[in-house]
Amino acid sequence: MTATIKLRPGQKGTKKLLTEHGDALLCVRYRYDEQSGTRSKTVELIIERKPWSPPSHRFKDDTHVPVRI
Repeated sequence: MTATIKLRPGQKGTKKLLTEHGDALLCVRYRYDEQSGTRSKTVELIIERKPWSPPSHRFKDDTHVPVRI
């Protein structure tokens, strides 16, 4: 099975799904199965959003670190 088309919300082929899912719709993919001769439409949805901050770096940018070769 191969995924050949990946569409963003608002593009042609996503309008109906955009009205159903709204801002939760992230992308729509069309997958083709050559063996069975079928096309599948899949959607990727955002189900949760919450605050996040990236972890602090272990070392500063100007710190020398040992590297084993």
